[in-house]
Formats: sequence, structure tokens, C-alpha cells
Amino acid sequence: MTALRPLRPRTDTGQPPAETTHDLLGMTGREILQGTLDGRFPSAPILSALGFRLAQVGHGTVVFEGEPGDQLLGPAGGMYGGFMATLLESALSAAVLTRLASGTRSTSVKIGIDIHRAVRGDTRKLRCTGTAIHVGSTTASAEARLIGAEDGELYAQATSMYAILRML
Repeated sequence: MTALRPLRPRTDTGQPPAETTHDLLGMTGREILQGTLDGRFPSAPILSALGFRLAQVGHGTVVFEGEPGDQLLGPAGGMYGGFMATLLESALSAAVLTRLASGTRSTSVKIGIDIHRAVRGDTRKLRCTGTAIHVGSTTASAEARLIGAEDGELYAQATSMYAILRML
């Protein structure tokens, strides 16, 4: 039997809320995410709840980083698989978003996730990298990997398909 340890709170993103919102439909996806990274726009509330933050934005790539906290533990002491699924889907959709023109957005139509290693309460910093594989006029696809930031161990990987939506 393992000894009880104190509960670890979730990581604070440290990002101040944005004071104003602009016409996001007139911005490219990459501009929106870069604005979030720069603190001009608020990050998605789910990231704060999960203890993650957007760390990098590129053309077709994004990186999220953070430490899972004990608030995400199930009754048996393990993390819910939905924690990894939500983080992976965030990276997948954000990677596609970086390639979308103004007035377009995407919605997921298929997600496949493979979990290779359990995330536990004592798991250290994780890094989730999303990469857009294909972004066309009607569909897009992406892949993501969730790894240990310190040891490079693979925790999970995912692929997805998206429908491209014209918003204007």
C-alpha cells in the first residue's frame, strides 16, 4: 500500500483575461491563437480547468504544456482518459486552426486516440504537440502526441478529421 500524499492543485496559467474581444471572424486562425499566446485574447477555459496553457503557435503546429493536478483523479487514483482526450483534441483542432483563413473555422468529425501510458497524480509536466497534416477547402486532418516534457516518454497519440466551415 502506498502512503497518502498531499493533493496537488492544478497549474495556474498565469494569463490575464483579455480586456476586449475583436471581430474574430475577420482574423485567421493563427492570428487568433497568436493573440491568445500574447495575452490579447483569453485562452479557452477548458485549458485552465485542465491546468494547461498554449505554449507555441506556428504554421500548422501548436504546443500545449502543463502539469496534471489531483483535481483530475478518479476514485481509484488514476486520471480519466477523457483528460488526455480533451488535451489531444485541443492540440489537433488548434493545429488545423493555424492554417485556416479568416471567416473559416472547423469542427471535428472523427477522432482516434491511442493511450500508451497512464497519467497519474504524480505525473510531471506534459507537452502536447499538434500538427496539421492536410487542410483543404472542405476537410482537414491532424495528428497529436502527448509526451513527458522531461523524459520524452509517449503517453498518447491521436489523429482527427475536420469539416471546414465558412462562417461569413
